[in-house]
Amino acid sequence: MLGMNMKPTGWFQVAWSAEIPPGGVKPLRYFGLDLVAFRTEAGQLAVLDAHCRHLGAHLGYDSIVEGSCVQCPYHGWQWDTSGANTLVPYQERPTKSRLRAWSIIEQHGVVFLWHDPAGGPPRDGWEVPDLFTLVPEIGAVTEADYHPCHPDSIIDKPDEPVHPQLIQENTCDSMHFRYTHGAPMDPTFLGFETDGPTWRSSIGFTSPKTGEIALTVHNILAGVGVSLAVFDGNRSHYRLILTGTPIDDERTHIRVSYFQRRLPHSPGRMTADQLAFARQTIETFEQDARIWRTQVFVQKPVFARQDIEGYTALRKYCQQFYELPEQAGPTPVVAG
Repeated sequence: MLGMNMKPTGWFQVAWSAEIPPGGVKPLRYFGLDLVAFRTEAGQLAVLDAHCRHLGAHLGYDSIVEGSCVQCPYHGWQWDTSGANTLVPYQERPTKSRLRAWSIIEQHGVVFLWHDPAGGPPRDGWEVPDLFTLVPEIGAVTEADYHPCHPDSIIDKPDEPVHPQLIQENTCDSMHFRYTHGAPMDPTFLGFETDGPTWRSSIGFTSPKTGEIALTVHNILAGVGVSLAVFDGNRSHYRLILTGTPIDDERTHIRVSYFQRRLPHSPGRMTADQLAFARQTIETFEQDARIWRTQVFVQKPVFARQDIEGYTALRKYCQQFYELPEQAGPTPVVAG
């Protein structure tokens, strides 16, 4: 039997690209594992298992980058981006030992790592969608039309007692906006569709003055850990990537990356209003997070009629990412 756990399969955010400049090193801990990210002097990024195969020093602390390798701070052994040992400075040849090199991609200034509890490679069709082409019906745009998210328009919550799936379930929940976020009217859940590892849904917010939909939120999920959204309205437009990456059996690293449009009068930097919006998103996030932090996962909810179709479909969609037998993975707090 497969069950919800903290070691799902898929792509997960482990950093923002700007956090690891050329020659930079960053320690990571996800899925109960110690990892190290480093960027070569030429700009290539790699993520390896963190502990040197020599005597176990952590390569994420006090190490340096030499050319295309990270150098252990303990005895100077060097490891390249493929995980191969390339130098033992006090002997003629390196060893044949290797560190595991993890599959990663950089997209929109975000670093995603592929996690498969069985150790398999990234799967065709499971790619993270392009945030700027995933809703073509609202017009063609490119990433260059938007300001970078980092560092001014992000939320970084590195130690949250939240299961990533609780975050994803917001995409089919239109009724919490009035009670959690203070929306003046209940928005309308406009529908959903699934295609293998991709989920799409949309929610419409009605104008009290006209009675017509003035803002549509397009949600796209790429697994349990990655949610992309496009907010498209008459007076508001922005895009975001919301991610939840398990740290261990209890905690998740939650990040939100906001992308705001470059305006004709301020193409090079965000305006004061855009910076104020970025600050305001922190409280919007907290309105949800205060719920998530004390929420239990109800296996068999008592649904309202409106909830049944969307929630049932979303939970079925999420099941495909849990590939460990239930007893082999951590069990979330559940009720019902």
